[in-house]
Amino acid sequence: MNIRNLIAAFAAVLALAACSQKDPAGEAIDAAENALNAVYEDAGKYLPERYAAAKAELDTARTAYNEERYADAIAAIKDLPATAEALANDAAAAKEKHVSGLNADWARISASLPDLLAGIGGRLEDLGQMRTLPEGMDKQLLDEAKAAFASAQSAWAEATASFGNGDLEGAVAKARAAEGMAQDLVARLGMQTG
Repeated sequence: MNIRNLIAAFAAVLALAACSQKDPAGEAIDAAENALNAVYEDAGKYLPERYAAAKAELDTARTAYNEERYADAIAAIKDLPATAEALANDAAAAKEKHVSGLNADWARISASLPDLLAGIGGRLEDLGQMRTLPEGMDKQLLDEAKAAFASAQSAWAEATASFGNGDLEGAVAKARAAEGMAQDLVARLGMQTG
């Protein structure tokens, strides 16, 4: 057998070996992609850096696969199933912690804000009935405070509606905004807190 035939035979063996890894590599990439897609929503939201790192591993494998480096593709994602499982577990724990924090914020704000808003409304009513406003307060400032109070009440109403609709995250965000507006009004109106 001459050298050309040996080289051709060796090339054929290499091609067969490469082909024999192509299907397993493609299946492994598809399985890894499905595993990451399954955890995308929570992992992408609560553990974005770790999800991005896992996605980068998948992208590395896909690049190797497209360059017909099937063994490299398989090696690049060999740990990805375990990574996806760990991401799922850790994302669930992070979500639970996040939701727990939102529930605590909602409980705190919903226990205090209605009374705070009622106090602000009472103070604005008292100021509106005065013939002479206190020092540092004029009609324009009073009107601005009344408008800000209406905005705070509206934000609180939106927060309670969101909570009633099951949107805890939206409810807490709106409640925090309403609370911030109310605290600003307390300071502007010179009210005592606590």
